[in-house]
Amino acid sequence: MAFAKLDIKGGIVKDRPDYSSGPVWIDGDKVRFQQGLPEKLGGWKSETGYTFTGIPSKAITWRSLSGTDLLAVGTDKKLQLIFGDVLYDITPIAATTTPTNPYTTVDEDATVTVTEAAHGAEVGDFVLLSSVTAVGGITPDGEVEITTVPTANTWTFEHTGPATSSVASGGGSPTHKYLLGTGSPTSTKSLGWGTGAWSDPREGFPSTTATANAVSDADPGQVTTTANHGFTTGDQIKHTNFAGMIELNGVTHTITVTAVTTYTLGIDTEPFASYSSAGTATKQFGWGTALGASAVNLEPAHWSFDLWGEDLIATRRGGLTYLWDASNGAYTRAVLLHANVPATAAFSIVGVPERQVVTFGGADPLLVQWSDEKDYTLWTAAATNTAGALRLDKGTKIIAAVPTRDQTIILTDEAAFGMNFQGPPFTYGFRMLSTGCGPVSQNGAIDVNGVVFWMGCGHFYVFDGAVRILPSPVRDHVFDNLNMEKQNLAFTGLNRQFSEIWWFYPTVGNTYPDSYVIFNYSSNEWSTGTIERTAWLDQSEYSNYPLALNSSGTLYYHENGVDDDTTAMTSYVESGVFEIPGGNTEGPGESLLLMDKLIPDATITGTVDLSIYTRKYPHTSETTKGPFVITSSTGKVSLRAKGRQMRMKISSDALSDTWKWGISRINQRSSSKR
Repeated sequence: MAFAKLDIKGGIVKDRPDYSSGPVWIDGDKVRFQQGLPEKLGGWKSETGYTFTGIPSKAITWRSLSGTDLLAVGTDKKLQLIFGDVLYDITPIAATTTPTNPYTTVDEDATVTVTEAAHGAEVGDFVLLSSVTAVGGITPDGEVEITTVPTANTWTFEHTGPATSSVASGGGSPTHKYLLGTGSPTSTKSLGWGTGAWSDPREGFPSTTATANAVSDADPGQVTTTANHGFTTGDQIKHTNFAGMIELNGVTHTITVTAVTTYTLGIDTEPFASYSSAGTATKQFGWGTALGASAVNLEPAHWSFDLWGEDLIATRRGGLTYLWDASNGAYTRAVLLHANVPATAAFSIVGVPERQVVTFGGADPLLVQWSDEKDYTLWTAAATNTAGALRLDKGTKIIAAVPTRDQTIILTDEAAFGMNFQGPPFTYGFRMLSTGCGPVSQNGAIDVNGVVFWMGCGHFYVFDGAVRILPSPVRDHVFDNLNMEKQNLAFTGLNRQFSEIWWFYPTVGNTYPDSYVIFNYSSNEWSTGTIERTAWLDQSEYSNYPLALNSSGTLYYHENGVDDDTTAMTSYVESGVFEIPGGNTEGPGESLLLMDKLIPDATITGTVDLSIYTRKYPHTSETTKGPFVITSSTGKVSLRAKGRQMRMKISSDALSDTWKWGISRINQRSSSKR
């Protein structure tokens, strides 16, 4: 009899068959790896003093010149600030109006109808009411949320109590301050290239069809329709239900229009069977080309944040850029950065050390624009300043940008560019670094010590002087389960204490990020699991713990305790199948081995459950031993387990449990060959 080590390689491996990978961990949740060994994640505790309104997409912490620690959070509904542990609303005011007698009330009804011509508001928007004269026995005041928009000139809200009389028009001359309109918290299915099934009409677009009555046997073949087909050269036309020339059915062709009732297919139809009758030609909207603007909102209303000294620069995707001035105090709202700022932008950063506000995308999704040095009021290039703009030449839109050492890495949907400050006359230089490496989302990239990591569309990438694929043994697992329609909600966070990069992403069937993948950049180990989060910040002067938010607007302090807030955290790690080590002097798997005891190597508070599974052959049924309850005082576990192969699972699910698992040993001996 002899003891053998159960030495299992650190990290989760999901993308290779169990046995071929050797002794590896293949599954887990709420587990990380440190120096090759698994341990339960640190817990988290929720903030009970406040909850943010809306679904958070971005957060930032910093310290003002007066020494106050600040936290700003952007959601689809609000821009909010924690100042001195108090929650403030700093959402910009989009418009101020003073209508006359705009309110209509109905006796014993809390619904108030507001009449205001061309108000432009939408359901869910917020309006600040002040200087209201009592109407219908109530006096609306303060912030209200729009509940319905019956017409372009009316909207409604719910008062705190019902009116006591019906009034058709009242309220005097109140002041209405419309806050920045709420945006979409999530993405909507794209309508352009690469979305949906190939050659299917795009959702939300009507089909244009024509009926054929002739197809020539020619090179190229020409289709004649019974009436004006309405097609144009370059359209993608799908052909169905053709009798005779059945080779056309189900195939999409790029056509050339020759007349209002004829077009050619661009292929030789002479080898095909002769056309006899019928046939439908359907235009495929969106096939292979960018679509024009539509009423469908493709992008979530994500915020981007950066700092101008102690002041906050904030851009909401598809909108304007704003400034919150810390010297004005917490009661003041963010305001338009300046009248000269670009009318729309996808996001913005502040260039360091040159201190220029840089915006990306907007009306032109590939445009990079920047202000003058140390002056965000000048945006028009001139010989006397360093403002300017440049349009990137690869891709259809800029998705992300990450300031790093000596440059900013800009990621379009098709390429990576380096943007570095050069000074006059061109200010910035741009060079293409790589192609085919677009990121999954605006917040899917991060800088760690001068190295940029990002989650792409099918791979993880790293830039450390050159762009390269970051090999991952969980790549297939992550991208096979990624909800592609909601992928731009994925985001990344840093947990520097454990040398970890976290990517949170929504899986199929889920709207918001519900799963994570961790990459330990010191040990190159990966792990996966499930947590619902929408934003993340590493520990800072503001908090000794990493901060995270979920879709309910709750703030969590991570690596704080060992539980899931006030409930137990379920944590486990499970190995793949491997040969029982030791004992087989004639070769791996030659004889059955009898394991009679296991000596655990673990640091445990509370309890851990250990299960051992054995097999005689790869495709035979398993024998399960356990779960055995392991504590800090467990010296050995009596197994009486027999097999050639084994696997193991370590788990915990009770309050206050925590553990670190080391290299255990088993005592085994050869039993028989069958």
